[in-house]
Amino acid sequence: MKKGILPLILVIAVSLILAISCEKVEEVIGITISGNVSNGGQPVSGAFVLLVNNISDIISGSPLSNGMITLSNGNYTIIKVEDGTYYVCAVKDENGNNSYDFGTDPIGWYSHLDSLTHLTIPDSVIVSGNDVPNIDIDTLYFQSSH
Repeated sequence: MKKGILPLILVIAVSLILAISCEKVEEVIGITISGNVSNGGQPVSGAFVLLVNNISDIISGSPLSNGMITLSNGNYTIIKVEDGTYYVCAVKDENGNNSYDFGTDPIGWYSHLDSLTHLTIPDSVIVSGNDVPNIDIDTLYFQSSH
């Protein structure tokens, strides 16, 4: 009987340690927004993915340093997201200056294509206490002044 108790105690102790560790990781990561960035069906590696309050917040010269960077498969996860309503955009920093350059850096939005106008319409993302997965951006384009 004593031989069976020691392994059981060890299993319970390890389980408690793992449970506490997982809680700590969740505290550090907090609420997340995650998804994938692709262009023409191909993953976009190294793009900056940003949360903005207004579409007009991304203008030429906007810093990209507060964004998360996509992995080689195009996946991203933004951590510690506070409750609120956001727009999600991805910018491929072509010249490596860590800022958005209108007409030089392709940009894409979590969006839908308007069937009538064929324009890309950015969609807002609402965060309310839970992780928000599958916020995918499937097209990057160069903005023009027209």
